[in-house]
Amino acid sequence: LAVGRISRDPSLDLGHRLDYVILQEECETPRALVRFVDFGKLSSAFIGPLNPGFCEVAAHLGANWNKAIFSWMCINYKLDSTTRHNAFARTLPSPIQILLTIMKYFKWAHVGIIASSEDIWMYTAKESATVLRNHGLPVGIVTSVHKGEKGIEDTWNKIKGVNNIKIILLCMHSVLVGGQEQAALLTKALEMGLADGRYIFIPYDTLLYSLPYQNNSFSVFDNNSKLQEAYDAVLTITLESGERTFYDAFREAKESGEIIGDLEATQVSPLFGTIYDAIYFMAMAMDSARRKGVRASGANIAEHTKNFSFSGFSHQVETDSSGKRLDNYVILDTDGRGNQLLPTHLLDMSSGSVLSLGQAIHFPNEIPPKPDSSCWFDPDVLCTEG
Repeated sequence: LAVGRISRDPSLDLGHRLDYVILQEECETPRALVRFVDFGKLSSAFIGPLNPGFCEVAAHLGANWNKAIFSWMCINYKLDSTTRHNAFARTLPSPIQILLTIMKYFKWAHVGIIASSEDIWMYTAKESATVLRNHGLPVGIVTSVHKGEKGIEDTWNKIKGVNNIKIILLCMHSVLVGGQEQAALLTKALEMGLADGRYIFIPYDTLLYSLPYQNNSFSVFDNNSKLQEAYDAVLTITLESGERTFYDAFREAKESGEIIGDLEATQVSPLFGTIYDAIYFMAMAMDSARRKGVRASGANIAEHTKNFSFSGFSHQVETDSSGKRLDNYVILDTDGRGNQLLPTHLLDMSSGSVLSLGQAIHFPNEIPPKPDSSCWFDPDVLCTEG
């Protein structure tokens, strides 16, 4: 869809005919990396990789091949060094940067991370912990979900054994887009009395796309009062929907005949929109480089991601003078009943500020976790005695 629209876009002058090839990424990280090495001959630029475990190596390879790498999934903050990784560009703000802004606003510093046992999520958890620790924040535990009900119980018992945790980051598919593992994990937390407000559960993957929340009901909560109650302890952070949601944009593309197939919008992951935007993002960078009269090399394309604005899949995409995306994110909350999520706060990434939207967060038992000392968020102060 993106490549087709780019080829018909009269405002873009790429100097090349754009085509795509889908490169199948192996699930296991070492094999994925070996496979990536083989991709060097198959493509002129890359949208990916999906697994953050080998982003740094992929960025080095991209620079060596002189081919740009555009990523929404990479976490490692070292990749933002343009001197060391000049062929790498982010198509979304770093998910951990968004999380850090929220943590600072609420003064919740102590984190625990639970990952699905799949390689991609295990590496997401490890990389996230590394970045948080590099910001001086205490990550008390990084663990993965063991199989079966007993395994999930063991996971929660491990979490219980660590003091002071306020936020639990869930690195797995969101229950809102069909993540069964997260549903089982949250339900078990409720049964064990851990969804009582002592922890705030934050899904990781909704940070990567625009979850349609306006006038939208989530059927996963229908006839499931346990999951409704457990989700009261969850704060969902996602890209703000514009005037159109992801579902609206998908239906429009289907009605116009651009998307052929029997899938309904609600059967498609909103990550579709993120990938679409990443491809268009790359085309905008190619266009910008060409207009400035520079050769379309990997480093030049990655360099020319500054000060542009275009219509993304469901909302406007803009970058600042250093090439960073200027997106707004929202915090969504439920009241432990019903099947809708309401926005409570807006996160403005251009200023790094969090603004209340007038809708109070509904905490279980109406008590938020106690704030941590502000010293955790001051890089010039060492926290002592807790």
